[in-house]
Amino acid sequence: SDVLEKLGYCYESKESYDLVDQLTEFISYHAIDQSADLAKQLGSYPTFAGSGWSKGLLPIDTVDKLSKDRGVKVKIDQKTRLDWDGLRKKVKKGMRNATLMAIAPTANIGHVAGTTPGIDPQFAQIFSRSTLNGKFLEVNHNLVRDLKKLGLWDDLKDEIFAAQGDIQDIDGIPQNIKDVYKTSFQLSPYAFIEVAARAQKWVDQAISRNMYLETRDIDEYVKIYSEAWKRGLKTTYYLHVKPRHQSEQTTVSVDKIAEQKVRTNSKVRGFGFAKINK
Repeated sequence: SDVLEKLGYCYESKESYDLVDQLTEFISYHAIDQSADLAKQLGSYPTFAGSGWSKGLLPIDTVDKLSKDRGVKVKIDQKTRLDWDGLRKKVKKGMRNATLMAIAPTANIGHVAGTTPGIDPQFAQIFSRSTLNGKFLEVNHNLVRDLKKLGLWDDLKDEIFAAQGDIQDIDGIPQNIKDVYKTSFQLSPYAFIEVAARAQKWVDQAISRNMYLETRDIDEYVKIYSEAWKRGLKTTYYLHVKPRHQSEQTTVSVDKIAEQKVRTNSKVRGFGFAKINK
């Protein structure tokens, strides 16, 4: 979601879905193209003959096969933007790699690189990071940048820390900023499914799709995971369920009366601090 925040896109928006679709198609196309080029130089992998690649079968083509195997049509748009017909002809001649792509959450790698993990949204806007030198807080740099541009960061930073990074109920922050900086538990689970479905059709392997739910209703779980199956997701990953209680923070000074007022009027609450061990 790092790039979405930089562009000012809400994670659960058509603009975000379309961008994920376009970017994943681009990555898929060029990964396959480069593997075919390598096969010309170094030869194909040993079991290429008789494989799907040797028949010109690309990841986007497997959507129809999946629908046929299931007996239920996968609900996903198969529109393309690049010259896939030309690439089909090319891969029939050879592929260096039997498998090319998979998307994982990459939590630790993402934080080392200073970005968000995989295709996940922000888990929290404030992180408590543990290192050999001790613990320290880390704030989403995109949020800080956008609030500084609006001249709001200095005035609101104490309130943001007191709310454990949840900006949804803080007066003075524009709604478009609140929409962009929703965290995992504040987003619809169907947004996670849509993002993964848009990417999965271009990926030859699976996507490890984390899910974040506030509900503990088993019937709702069945509904959500059934929708993921209908949209063509090959798998998911961890199911994170929001804790019922939130621990008291001892590192910030909070006006308890004001805090109780915010909690009483709150419609959606964030998860709080996310702890990352290195």
